[in-house]
Amino acid sequence: MMGPGKHPLTFTVSAPGKVILHGEHSVVHGKTALAAGLNIRTNMTFKEIDGIDGKITLDLPNLNLQHFYTIQELNDAFLSNPPPLLKGSYSEFNVCNPELINTGKFIGTLREYVLKSVKVQQFPFAQECALVTFLFLYTGIFCSVNVQIEPFSIEVVSDMAIGSGAGSSAAFSVCLAASFIHYIRSKISSSGISDKNVSKDGYKPIDMEVTDLSMFSAKEKELIARWALLGEKVMHGNPSGIDNVVCTFGSIVKFRKGQEGQGPMLEHLPGGAQLKILLVDSGVRRNTAGMVAKMSKRLESYPQVVQSTLDAMDGIAVAAADTLTQLAESDADIADTLEQQNSLRAKLEVRKQRNELLVT
Repeated sequence: MMGPGKHPLTFTVSAPGKVILHGEHSVVHGKTALAAGLNIRTNMTFKEIDGIDGKITLDLPNLNLQHFYTIQELNDAFLSNPPPLLKGSYSEFNVCNPELINTGKFIGTLREYVLKSVKVQQFPFAQECALVTFLFLYTGIFCSVNVQIEPFSIEVVSDMAIGSGAGSSAAFSVCLAASFIHYIRSKISSSGISDKNVSKDGYKPIDMEVTDLSMFSAKEKELIARWALLGEKVMHGNPSGIDNVVCTFGSIVKFRKGQEGQGPMLEHLPGGAQLKILLVDSGVRRNTAGMVAKMSKRLESYPQVVQSTLDAMDGIAVAAADTLTQLAESDADIADTLEQQNSLRAKLEVRKQRNELLVT
């Protein structure tokens, strides 16, 4: 319950959708991809609640889901026992190094907790993933931070169709990570101290400087994207990392997945304001994790054939990036690279025929 004289904190964060112009599927295997932010968005409204029941309420109308936890319940279940780490001790962990979390092990623990807590025989997978993602980011971001969490509600409304490939899960993860990080920034700012160690005792110290609550700095956006990638792993297993980057930064991005332990190669391209994309919803819903697994199986079975196709897709993505750079200065045409990419992607046999008819 909030103390006397304190005003409940309310704010809204928003993330765009995305479309992968070049390199879909090949990006997972370390090839170059080109993606753009879309002017369809997910909006998340965060409100502190002045109540004594300590509830955290989630309202996700796009998923037909309303659910609540209590702060005490989550403290007992997770914040008092922080997420498992891949290596080292908690003295090396804080909110700025999410990659230390043993993601696979922790997701398994959270899935088990969610399925026990909902107490229904059949729980839709999308709803399950939404709750697991919330718990993952809530625990991961708040467990090491010395701020008092007040009861709050989260409402999420999205323009994106779920499973359409427009980045609905990435935008959801980005909005959650951004909300929690902004909550920490707001609490630091309201304390009157703008630069101090915000880690709890026993965790790696971190000085978080808050200069402008009206926008996120480039460094804060990078942190949001890194946390959102872990949220994406709940839904997609082994995502490339491009969706969460585009849904955080927007614009047009040239992207290549980093090697183990390294960040991605990332370049923001000019010319985005001049690029008009007609995006058609085929109505065919996709299972990204399933498509990624199918692609990996093909690569394992026919390495030379599939690898040559992936290399060709990489070359086309690089050429398209050069074309887009020229587009900022002239009337270069990107249509030819899209046609070539579509032909190569068809060889991988991971797309629906109905989708092919729409883009040819």
